[in-house]
Amino acid sequence: MVRVLTLLTHGALASSLLAQELLQYQNNTFNSSYAFSEIQIDAANISDSVANNVQVALNVERTNWATGSVAEDQFYNPPPVNASTPPGSLLKVQEYTNTSTYTLAPNLALSRILFTSVDFNGSIVPASAYVLWPWQARKFPDSCLNVSGVPAVAWAHGTSGVFGECAPSHIRNLWYQFSAPFTLALQGYAVVAPDYAGLGVNHTAEGDAIVHQYLAHPAAANDLFYAMQAAQMAFPELSKQFITMGHSQGGGAAWATAHRQSVTPVEGYLGTVAGSPDPNNYENIKATSGFGVAPRIARGLSSIFPSFNYSEWFEPEGVKRLPLLEELSGCNSVNGELFPQAEGLIKPAWEENWYLRAYSNISDPSRKPISGPMLVVQGTGDQAVPAAAVSKAVNETCAMYPKNQIRYASFEGASHVPVLNAAQQIWLQWIEDRFMGKDVDEGCTQEYHRPLRRRVASYQKELEYYLQLAVQSYEVA
Repeated sequence: MVRVLTLLTHGALASSLLAQELLQYQNNTFNSSYAFSEIQIDAANISDSVANNVQVALNVERTNWATGSVAEDQFYNPPPVNASTPPGSLLKVQEYTNTSTYTLAPNLALSRILFTSVDFNGSIVPASAYVLWPWQARKFPDSCLNVSGVPAVAWAHGTSGVFGECAPSHIRNLWYQFSAPFTLALQGYAVVAPDYAGLGVNHTAEGDAIVHQYLAHPAAANDLFYAMQAAQMAFPELSKQFITMGHSQGGGAAWATAHRQSVTPVEGYLGTVAGSPDPNNYENIKATSGFGVAPRIARGLSSIFPSFNYSEWFEPEGVKRLPLLEELSGCNSVNGELFPQAEGLIKPAWEENWYLRAYSNISDPSRKPISGPMLVVQGTGDQAVPAAAVSKAVNETCAMYPKNQIRYASFEGASHVPVLNAAQQIWLQWIEDRFMGKDVDEGCTQEYHRPLRRRVASYQKELEYYLQLAVQSYEVA
């Protein structure tokens, strides 16, 4: 009897195994199979190898869309707004966003909102943002500020691209994953993160284009404040007090919030964290030969300087590639493959052109007064935003405005985004101190941090992994 039962059990198991779905290997472009046409290749005058590389990069980017194209996601279609619509108005709320297509850390939740902001020209524009929710709110029972609700941080992301498809709110890992937004939410903060005007929502209700004004820091500062205002309206459980924080492009935006606060105070603002900020575009580009930002800045520049023409910065071959970049709505990866080098594509000394200098001067938030405390974190091994340029901006700002409350923390050997990991304990404690209501003395301070293990080279330097959506259970077994 036992033997018969055993045979039946084995037989049932065999049948079950035969009925199982066969496992499949998953690649990193499982969600996109875009292919170029000969017409596109000829119009851009690119080689087969460049076409291949751009196509691969594009399919990886599109695979990491969480909600499909923003052109097809009805959430990003805004209602009509006009010049009389107040900035910070709440236009649309998606209270419970489906997280199954994102690669969030477990036990985090997501909402999305549309709101009105103000661009660099002073025009009212619709924009999008996400709110990343913690499982439980961080508590500050001993705070002298009487903090209630979920403590909020307005997060400004670093460069993702300049087209609608480059919006972090529709990218699976929200663009910065554990470098900041996941970490903040896991520590009990609600993260209110604008995509920036022109990313996500890239057209008005009437169909007019909304162009992202890349590195226009005052405009991004508007996005941060107005996203927070709208989020607090949509979700009354958010605290009235808030911090602004950003990195790289967002670091410049965060710095701009500190200056904006000295001109247009917003109730509840507690201070800002600026990671690897690039407040002066010209100085940073000069220090890095950063030709890769030329296509990004150029796209939005004519909305500020109507006389600007692509031929000011680009060689004829470079000009031919720009329409393809726009047609594809290519983000960082595509931009890098379509403009892999400056030679033959971007004019020598393009950064000395009047337009870049003028743009840098009017968008630079440094060397100006700020209100409230600001923590600046910077890696000495940063190749994208060199420490020398940031130190210059901090030192000159402090010399001009010695009462500014700036704490400048440098981290030996840390590179661009990874400085957020090196500095994590410091910026988390700094944020907690602000919600606790701890005073900050007037004036600037500087500190230099070395790693526990004295050999900097023994540490993992760069981010060498990426989050990919698991589509079968064996991938996360």
